[in-house]
Amino acid sequence: MKDRFHSTPDVCPPTTPNGEVVSIFVDYDHPLLQLGRALPWEQIAEIMIREWRLSGKNVDGGPGRPLDVSLYVPLVVLMIVKGFHSRQMEAYVSENVVARVFISRQDQVEAPIRDHANIARVYAALSQEGLEALNTLIVHEAKRHGFADATIVSSDTTMQELPIGYPNEPGILRGLAQRCLRALKQLGKQGVGGIEGAVEQAEQVLRSVKEHHLFAKGKEVKQQVLERIMAQTEALLNGTDGLVRRLGQPAEVIKRGALSTLRRMKEVATQLLPQITHWLNTGTVAKGKILHAGLTQAVSVVRNKAGKRTEFGLPYLLSRLGGGYVFGTLLSRAPHETKMPLHALAAYRERFGDQAVPELMVYDRGGYAKTTLDELAREGVKQIGVQPKGKGAWRVAEGVRETIRSERGMTEGIIGTLKSNKYGFNKPKERRWETLRMAGTKSILSFNLNKLMRDVMEAKS
Repeated sequence: MKDRFHSTPDVCPPTTPNGEVVSIFVDYDHPLLQLGRALPWEQIAEIMIREWRLSGKNVDGGPGRPLDVSLYVPLVVLMIVKGFHSRQMEAYVSENVVARVFISRQDQVEAPIRDHANIARVYAALSQEGLEALNTLIVHEAKRHGFADATIVSSDTTMQELPIGYPNEPGILRGLAQRCLRALKQLGKQGVGGIEGAVEQAEQVLRSVKEHHLFAKGKEVKQQVLERIMAQTEALLNGTDGLVRRLGQPAEVIKRGALSTLRRMKEVATQLLPQITHWLNTGTVAKGKILHAGLTQAVSVVRNKAGKRTEFGLPYLLSRLGGGYVFGTLLSRAPHETKMPLHALAAYRERFGDQAVPELMVYDRGGYAKTTLDELAREGVKQIGVQPKGKGAWRVAEGVRETIRSERGMTEGIIGTLKSNKYGFNKPKERRWETLRMAGTKSILSFNLNKLMRDVMEAKS
C-alpha cells in the first residue's frame, strides 16, 4: 500500500480564546503543493523584490514597518494561479488550509494575513514589467523541465475586450463632457470664478446626448443631433482652454488636478472629433478610433472578417510555444497584419535572447507578404509556416503543413481559453490603467502556472 504524507503539523496547536483549533490533513501530493515545489522561488522573489523596491516598498529594512516578503511572494503567486482579485484572495487564505500550507503559514494560529487593500497594493506595485519578467521565468522553467518546446512558435493577434459599453459617438462625447463638468465643479468649489459659461456648455452637451438617445428617430435626424453635439463640444473645449490659460499653474493640488483633466480632454478631442467627422463622411471607422474618453489606449481595429468587421479594445499579439505555453505583447498601436510575424519574432527574442531563432514560425494568411517572409528567412528562421494568400506558394514542404495547421488550431484554442471566465482575459475587473494594462499579462501568467502545475502532476504520475 502506498505511503501517504501530509504537510500539516503532527501536534494540534493549543485552544484559542475564540474557539477550538483542529489539525486538518493536507496531502503532500496536492496539485498546488506540487506546483510550489516546482517553482524557482529564489528567482521569483528576486523579481518581486526588485519591482517592490522600485515602487518604494520597504523591503530593505528602512524606518517603519517592513514588507513581509516571505508572506507576499507566495501570496501573490497563489492569487495569480487562482485568478483571484484581492478581496477573493483575502477570503480564500482565511478559509483554505491548502492555501495556508502553500504560503507556509500553517503553523500560525492567528496568522497575520493582511487585508485586501494591502494585497491589492502589493500586487499593483509589481507593475507590468514585473509580471512580464515572472511570465518569462515560468516559460523558461517549463522549457528546462522539458514541457515547452521553444523551437516552435505560433502567433496570432487578438483584442482584449474592456468592461465598457459598446462605443458610439454621442456616448464617447458624453464621457468627455462629464469629465470636463466634474473638473469645472472642482474649480468652482475652490473659489475659481468665471466658469459658469463652460459649465452651461457642458450641460448642453449632456442634454443633446440624451436627446440623441431618447428622441432622435431616423438616420438623418440622428446625424443632425450628432453634428450639433460636436459643435457644442468644440465650444466647451474653447471655453475650458481659455480657463486653463488664465489659471496657469496654481499651487493647490485640487486645482492642478482639475486643470490637468481639462488639458487631457482637449487632447482627446483633438484626435476624436476628426475621427467622428471621418465616420460621418465615409461611413467607415477611422483607424485607431478612440473608444472611451477616460481610456484612450482602447482603440478600434478594422478586421474585415466574416461577421466581425471591427474589433474594439486593447490589441494583443499572443504567441504559443510548442507544448502550449504562451507569452503576449500589448501593442501600443496596431501594426499592419503583414508585419505581425516580424513583431512575433521580436517578442520571441525579448524572452529568449537577441540572437534566438525558432526553427518553425507559424502565422495565419494575414501575415503573408513576400517582404515579411524574406526578412524572416534572413533572420534565420528555417521553416516559415505562414499560409499563403490566393495562389501564393508555401515556404515549407508538404509534410510540415499538417503540423502548421495543428499549431494554428491549438493557438486559436488557447486564445479562447484565455478569454474564458477562469482566466478572465476579456473584460477584466481592473479600472485604473496601471493595473488594467497588467490584466492581460496576469491572465497569461495564470494560464502558464496552471499548465505547469498540470504538467508536473502528469510527469510524476
